Amino acid sequence: MNNIKVEDTRNFAIVGHSGDGKTSLGEAILHSAGAVRTLGKVEDGSSVLNYLPEEKERHTTITSSIFSYDSSGKHFSLVDTPGDTNFQADGRIALNALDGAVVVVSAVGGAKVGTERMWRHANSMGAGAIAFINGLDRERADFDSAVASIKAMCPSSAILCLPIGLQEDLTGVIDLLTMKAYDDAGERDIPDDLAERAATAREELVESVAECDDALLEKYLEEGELSPGELAEGLRVGAHTGKLLPVLCGSSITGAGISRLNWAISALLPSPTQRSPWQSSPSGDSEPAEITADASGTFSGLVFKTVIDRYAGVLSVFRVVSGCVQSDSTILDATTGEKERLGKLMVLKGGEHEEVAEAGPGDVVAVAKLKSVQTGHALTVEKGGVSLPQIKIPQGVISYAISAKSKGDEDKVYTSLGRLVVEDPTLQLGREASTGEFLLSGMGELHIRTTVQKLRRMFGAEVELKTPKVPYRETVTRPAENVEGKLKKQTGGKGMFGVCYLTVEPRARDEGIEFVDEIKGGSIPRGLIPAVEKGILESCQEGPLAGYPVVDVRVRCIDGKHHAVDSNEMAFKLAGSFGFKAAVEQAKPTLLEPIMNVEISIPDQFVGDIMGDISSRRGRVQSSEARGALQVIAAQVPMSEMLEYASALTAFTGGQGEFQMEFSHYDEAPANVRESVIAEYVAAKEAKS
Repeated sequence: MNNIKVEDTRNFAIVGHSGDGKTSLGEAILHSAGAVRTLGKVEDGSSVLNYLPEEKERHTTITSSIFSYDSSGKHFSLVDTPGDTNFQADGRIALNALDGAVVVVSAVGGAKVGTERMWRHANSMGAGAIAFINGLDRERADFDSAVASIKAMCPSSAILCLPIGLQEDLTGVIDLLTMKAYDDAGERDIPDDLAERAATAREELVESVAECDDALLEKYLEEGELSPGELAEGLRVGAHTGKLLPVLCGSSITGAGISRLNWAISALLPSPTQRSPWQSSPSGDSEPAEITADASGTFSGLVFKTVIDRYAGVLSVFRVVSGCVQSDSTILDATTGEKERLGKLMVLKGGEHEEVAEAGPGDVVAVAKLKSVQTGHALTVEKGGVSLPQIKIPQGVISYAISAKSKGDEDKVYTSLGRLVVEDPTLQLGREASTGEFLLSGMGELHIRTTVQKLRRMFGAEVELKTPKVPYRETVTRPAENVEGKLKKQTGGKGMFGVCYLTVEPRARDEGIEFVDEIKGGSIPRGLIPAVEKGILESCQEGPLAGYPVVDVRVRCIDGKHHAVDSNEMAFKLAGSFGFKAAVEQAKPTLLEPIMNVEISIPDQFVGDIMGDISSRRGRVQSSEARGALQVIAAQVPMSEMLEYASALTAFTGGQGEFQMEFSHYDEAPANVRESVIAEYVAAKEAKS
């Protein structure tokens, strides 16, 4: 990292579907580059990338791991991202701050839903990409089928390597750029039995590269060939712009093809100076401006991860976008406007870290104990700084009601959960006022349960998870006019007296509660009318049907009576409360249920099953459209039918589907739902009494 030029810096993510060997490939890259002495393995817990206890136990990546290293005069930051849909959002966040991606494709199963999802996200972030067919040494490995699946995902793929042998016979790869074979012995001539196939594949590669560049196409049509240098440059430009997806192959276990992959990462993925410029976030009247990777420019950075380290505390991991930053300097959190004092800068090496004095454009570093900084925030200098757009954090799709297992542990549980939410912003912790429950939301059931496991391991906090209650609402369906609310209490001395007459009317959805003062002639003194309103608003917190808040009602106070001595604020507050409750009961109250906007992404073969399931959940399909190899179904479904949908979708699609969900509106619940909710409320009330 020291004295390495910006153009010799590479930061990249390893992305793809769960179980396709991303972490093993990352270990092979590090070992081949000389960054680690021994080849780490996921299976025996020796991986430097999967270092968390939960990852070692499950043999899967649950959070992006960062490993920075120097090799062959260049500086690299490798980010190993999760492939499971429960944790994949962590990788999508990281891609916001990186320049390149290695898309891992299984030699056995080909490109899957998670592969395409992450490849498309890398493209949308402007990250250059290359693909690697991994596991060619495995039983049932099929190179041609894997290539076909990549071309279905990305028709502009360019095959750069061919395997020498397959499955247990895999010995190395042929590089079509250099037209040499590479195996354990190093570089050699292409075996005679593969020479013809290699020549044909080389011609296809040249055609693919030429078609992406007019100048190269003209030369190819004139001369029928391109030089290795022209091919490499065409591949580099194609990978940077997304016009081409160079495809390499090999095995992370045997090491076949890994040296060629390291070459491709260095030669084909963009440096910070080669990626498209960043756009500053507009402020005031200013327009967005381009920010380039200039080491002499104004410092700016983007925080893409937060890590709770057992020794250093909370680490904020950021990518330097422009300028340079030093240890022990003062910066500005441009997202919050708070000044922060940096401590020691560190480069991460899996679970370990190494101190550095300075970081420049493209470098990925961490700093401990920043107060206001969170994942997604932009950093800059105090004066004359530039602000990068904040990273958009994916919202959770499944929620559980969470509570401390032991009484008295509430503070410990919620404080500890708060720290985990800072580390993982795809978790959300909040309280639903109408049900009184604390809700923990995440990207799937495994995401939530892994969080609970971390909570126990890191903080010794034990919790219970339950399916959350649905936050129903109550409203009225017709007017109730001139309903009396009365309090008359005489105790021998000064009494309490207040009478109000109320008319209750339904309002349109989401219009809320409206109080209208129509008192004339002083039937209620002007100073006591606010007490009537207060009594009504407090009564709105608990409706007559099932105790849920009353919404979307207009209450008109049309008349009343008062006593010169016995009337006071409390009397009219209670009178307003009594009158409102009586009026709502006369106005034919009903139950409202929350309706969610749901977007479901699935392979084509599951469309019929998913649409049928949506209908069975009382949902309404709004649209269905193709996005690449996926079908995206938009629907509106009652929340009560979606509480455990994450598990159901996994069962339907074998883990190939994912969905997003957000609140849309409230709608009247059908009679059977209404009766069930009311019966449950009555039973709970009787049990308490």
